[in-house]
Amino acid sequence: MKAKPLSRIFSGLASIFSFSPFSASLFVCILVMLLVYRIQLTIALFNNPIKPFDFDPAAHGLWFWVRYFPYDVLLLFSFFILSCGISPLHLVVRSGAPRSILKASGFILLHLFLLLLALLHGAHTRLLFDAQTGFSYSVLVELLLNVPLAQLATFIDLKDILLLLFPLGLFWGMMLCPFAFRTWIVRASIGSIILLLFFSVLKTSSHGHRIPADIRLNPALFLLSDMAGNGLFKSDGKDRYVKIDMENETTLQPIGSEFRNQMKPIKILPPKNDHLWNIIFFVMESVGTRYMFDTEHGNPMPMPFLHTLSKESWHLKKHFTSSNISTKANFSLLSGLYDFFHQETFGIRADARVPSIHNYLGGHYDRFLVTPSPIQWYFPTAFMNNSGLTEMHHFANLNLGKREELHSLGRYIGRDEVQTVDYFIQRVSKAKEPFLGIYLSFAAHLPYFDYGPDYRIRNEDGRLITRYYNNLNLLDQMLRRIHGHLRKGGLLERTIFVIVGDHGQAFGQHHSDNYMHHRYSYNENLETPAIIYQPTLFRPRVFDVPTSHVDILPTLLDAMRIPYPPAYLDGESLFHHPLRRKYIFFYGHEGTISSLDTQFVKTQSSLKNQKCWVFDLKKDPLEKHPLDCSSYESQLDALRRFVGFHDAGLVRYNESVKEKKRMLEAEGPPEITRALARGR
Repeated sequence: MKAKPLSRIFSGLASIFSFSPFSASLFVCILVMLLVYRIQLTIALFNNPIKPFDFDPAAHGLWFWVRYFPYDVLLLFSFFILSCGISPLHLVVRSGAPRSILKASGFILLHLFLLLLALLHGAHTRLLFDAQTGFSYSVLVELLLNVPLAQLATFIDLKDILLLLFPLGLFWGMMLCPFAFRTWIVRASIGSIILLLFFSVLKTSSHGHRIPADIRLNPALFLLSDMAGNGLFKSDGKDRYVKIDMENETTLQPIGSEFRNQMKPIKILPPKNDHLWNIIFFVMESVGTRYMFDTEHGNPMPMPFLHTLSKESWHLKKHFTSSNISTKANFSLLSGLYDFFHQETFGIRADARVPSIHNYLGGHYDRFLVTPSPIQWYFPTAFMNNSGLTEMHHFANLNLGKREELHSLGRYIGRDEVQTVDYFIQRVSKAKEPFLGIYLSFAAHLPYFDYGPDYRIRNEDGRLITRYYNNLNLLDQMLRRIHGHLRKGGLLERTIFVIVGDHGQAFGQHHSDNYMHHRYSYNENLETPAIIYQPTLFRPRVFDVPTSHVDILPTLLDAMRIPYPPAYLDGESLFHHPLRRKYIFFYGHEGTISSLDTQFVKTQSSLKNQKCWVFDLKKDPLEKHPLDCSSYESQLDALRRFVGFHDAGLVRYNESVKEKKRMLEAEGPPEITRALARGR
């Protein structure tokens, strides 16, 4: 007796779906797409050596795809109800031409919808394994603002095209098949859904809340929920930060007691030298301060050579990136300026022409950059090209061994790090002094390629952090080789060796999805090493005050006695005693702006939802206990005012440089003129 009502409901649903070939075909097509995604993801989580967020499916069992199938069913029925509401619309219009146009438009939109849905599922899966994130709203904005369509097209191969076309073929196969067969398919589909939902209810688990939403949710639901979390569907009349009219302002930095101490600092410079200095930047991708000298649990130190070198150098022990993404961080390193405090990246704009280190050094410097990775994804190439760095050796034009890790859903690719360092050393040997050589590493970036036993300090255990530590050791050995080559060739005594990370790296601290660096603005995402070696200019010293990427350029220029306009740099020379500024600032790709004062009070504000919080890093270095902002209103106000001031000022400064005009007559115009002239 109980089975009869269920049978009637089942038959009724099947009749509804079978009545409209359009709705039935769309229903089956989307169901198959969702099942393929969930099964494909589960297989990859079990078999792939790189797992998003170090997720261990063995701890949750093979029920994973069944357990979270209800999320897919919710999406499926939402689309079905929508299609049932749309499909009869052409019946309302009775005249010939408009009705035909409406039907044609509907089919075109349907095909685009299926293609976009397939693309979203494929992109979400690839991002999970390649970037430790799902297809979120921030990723969507990043693609629209900062990644040219031509670059995205290079990541689509024949297999991807076939997968994108599969839903269209399935839809038309269902549309053209006989009515009886289509009815049977619909009945089988509904039966499968009921069976899977039954098992999903049985296989509930208390561990579900620990699994990141990127894995649990269907990609479309994840994107929609993330957009809702970003406040995209809310109306908020409040400004995200305080915007300041720049028309009558005369500097890049806001002037006032809330931003800097009024007492002018003393500048104590090293002795002047007759020769020009060579400079080598060794920028370590994704190297966090807390890992490089870590010996916890009796493990060997990952970077012993760098540890020794730090004792002979200026060691900026409390150094922070300007942003938790590489493009903005590298821009700050080489310009002394913060990038935009919003998602758009200034350094990749075709018209980015503010001065870089090359402009201050002058055209007589031999300058070059070498990196084993695809440079367009994480380096402000437009900005550097405009400033005069045209010799860039990277993945696309280096004929070296290739490191590649393939799986069914994506790939990691880069040139062999050891061979690329060999190439860099050869280029240094051929360089005409003075030279500026920049090396951008890749080994400490996901997927942390395995370079063999010579670089392993920890046994493989399947965890990402183990491979990461091994590759820090590889970087340490590469640093030793470059340093040794400079010493052997007699270049070391005339070279400033700058070793710095672009940003930090996270391995699940604070949140289960806090992997890599771009999801949050905790210290593991922001703290990164900075060591400046040249004993003649930088007597061994440890800095325990907060320093930033924007401080590197003015510090180097002071050491080399090269004039520059302080009002047009965001950083401050570390030769100042004491430092005049009150705060350093950061932008988080997740939509957070932050400031850190000299007493290590870290104030943060979300651009998404107008929330703020504070950490006292002296009392709470692990950032476990967020404080209320009410006691820190002055610092919070300074943060918001600086962000509004800076973004407007950077645009105006860039326009002035483009027009070859002086930014100000009152603050050092000769220095600006010389800087602009050097960049021509």
